[in-house]
Amino acid sequence: MLFKPDGFATTPSLKKSSQRVRCTLFRAINGRPDENLTKTIEQAGGIEKIIDSDDIVLIKPNAQWWNQGAPNLCALKTFIDLIMNRAGGFNGEVVLAENCHRGKTPWNADNSGWSHAFSRNSDLKQFHNYNDLTAHLKKKYKEKFTEHHWIDVSRGGKRVYSPEDGNGYVYCDGTGGSPLMEFNNGAKGKNFRQVIMTYPIFKTDQNTVVDFKNGRWQKGGYTDQPLKFINFAALNHHSSYCGVTSAVKNYLGITDLSGGPDPHTDGKLTDKYHNFHSFPFNKWSAGPEPGMIGAEIGIFMNSIRKANFNITTAEWIGLVSRTETPVARTRAVMACTDPVALDYHAAKYILFPNSKIPVHDPDNKNGPLYQYLKKCAEYGGGILNEEDVEIQSFDFKDNHLQKHDGLIVKGDINWGNNPKMLTKYIVLRCASV
Repeated sequence: MLFKPDGFATTPSLKKSSQRVRCTLFRAINGRPDENLTKTIEQAGGIEKIIDSDDIVLIKPNAQWWNQGAPNLCALKTFIDLIMNRAGGFNGEVVLAENCHRGKTPWNADNSGWSHAFSRNSDLKQFHNYNDLTAHLKKKYKEKFTEHHWIDVSRGGKRVYSPEDGNGYVYCDGTGGSPLMEFNNGAKGKNFRQVIMTYPIFKTDQNTVVDFKNGRWQKGGYTDQPLKFINFAALNHHSSYCGVTSAVKNYLGITDLSGGPDPHTDGKLTDKYHNFHSFPFNKWSAGPEPGMIGAEIGIFMNSIRKANFNITTAEWIGLVSRTETPVARTRAVMACTDPVALDYHAAKYILFPNSKIPVHDPDNKNGPLYQYLKKCAEYGGGILNEEDVEIQSFDFKDNHLQKHDGLIVKGDINWGNNPKMLTKYIVLRCASV
């Protein structure tokens, strides 16, 4: 299957203006992380509207980093507590799962948010990392809660072709009965690259077999038990070649990145196909064609699975780093069914006003953020035009809904005293795109 951009139908709806609403973005600011999360879900209609009583709920965080680089621990705990205690009961399962690409035992890796201690962005006493949080949730909710780590094939994971093969990754290269889902960057000569979709199959602590693409597998076939996918992200500077990392880029932590980030030394899943990092980028710099990370993720959303709901915590945001200062404390939680709309809003109204760094500006058409959001919208059916997005925002400081002309969030900035990070900020702040 070769993917090409298609048009996407929209559903007319009412809005404050004559423009039609394609989605609504909910957010809460200036409360505690638990308050912001709870109010955001309340505005979205309550947890009962998002999660049904018998769902398998798959929550994908980003714990590759710690501090502001990971979703706020208190907000995540609050969300899981809401699910488990929803009105009408909860008889399903909650699975917290990701591939943070930190080796064979990422839960022990001190360079991940699973093991590394947080110095900020926990907001829970005696909870210092994701291992602490998941241990608490497991003790509290027992078999209803599962923590699971997807592992790259090159790091000890297994390539599989169906749920009957056990835990592992499906490579959609058309071999062994797997579907062919490939995409190329349209470049010529040595810059030409191809990528395929990959996705995990895994088992929960209740021995429930979950195929990320197709749902629950039982007794030789797929069941109709709903699988709800929640994309739970943070908001930070990523790099000069990518700009911002948040809900859209969080999809990389679902895929297999075997072969590493460098297309010039390897970067291959197979002899023919690159992975989701080496396809769009030249290791830690821009790749030959702009926006390709957005294109591949958009295709993934359309062909494999798209999150039912996207949540971004922005209690702290990193202006130049996912772990170090300078940081801004913006005290916000946002949620939307569309990750492109969510990332656009988060960058425009929260990260960019605090950093003033050009690569964080989602309206800068020469910048990497705009380029990959545009491609993701084209290939995945996302919404880049903010005129098509209704905003519902609650401000705990004034205890009322915000007006649409007051959506910028300016946080208290801690500049820190790290000469390297401060120099990096100055360079990025003064750079043109």
